[in-house]
Amino acid sequence: MPGYRPKKRLGQNFLTDDRIASDMADIIDPHPVDTIIEIGAGRGALTLPLVRSGATVIAVEIDRDLIGYLTKLLRGHDNVTVVNEDFVAFDPGKIGVSRFKLIGNLPFNISSPVIEWVVQHHGKIDIACLMVQKEVAQRLASSPGTKGWSPIAIFTQLYYDLAYHFAVGPRHFRPAPKVSSAVIGLTPRRKVRIKRNLQFQKVVRHAFRQRRKLLVNNLAPELVPDTDAARALLTDLDWPGKIRAEQVSTQMFLQLTEWLARRRMV
Repeated sequence: MPGYRPKKRLGQNFLTDDRIASDMADIIDPHPVDTIIEIGAGRGALTLPLVRSGATVIAVEIDRDLIGYLTKLLRGHDNVTVVNEDFVAFDPGKIGVSRFKLIGNLPFNISSPVIEWVVQHHGKIDIACLMVQKEVAQRLASSPGTKGWSPIAIFTQLYYDLAYHFAVGPRHFRPAPKVSSAVIGLTPRRKVRIKRNLQFQKVVRHAFRQRRKLLVNNLAPELVPDTDAARALLTDLDWPGKIRAEQVSTQMFLQLTEWLARRRMV
């Protein structure tokens, strides 16, 4: 695109490898009956193979300067709509979309908000394929007892089975980023039922408030009156007194949430 300079403030690193774009599209297996939402259409590297599959494509792009280019690139295809909007604020329901497949090469600076969006809309997504910073992919795929275990990993794994597909080096982008990327797949867990979802999120976030501290110190005084009450709570749950949030599994956090909710503490 002559004369266009990628915007640092938008974290723009455009994918230039058609093979990688094709491999990403294959992960969500597009068909004419599908509706696909693309996060950040950019210069259309992913948009074109999606449109050629015959699926209905909604390409969300925040950069107004790219809309004209995308419109010309996609001319002649009546199964694509380009939406000039910040994806984090995008509501599929407002355009009548209730179920969809999701794909995108995420700018590094919005990875966390987009993942939170994906968690929030878990009941509407059939499958997702996302390219993220490699460290983010590793964090999302982490397990209890590791440094990567965090609220975003817990919330994502609660609703999705995560597959780490392949790494992507900086040379496949323009401009080339200073870090590597990775492509992940997210498949919804259909039978997940969380009775106290908001309380669960509150408990997890408080538990990781200062991750170097013991759990008892992070629970008090916001969730329990003091550290003595927190120690009594852990004793009641038969948990170690010196446990930290990064050692607590998702099921344990659900158990903790239930304990607190029954006592009207969350």
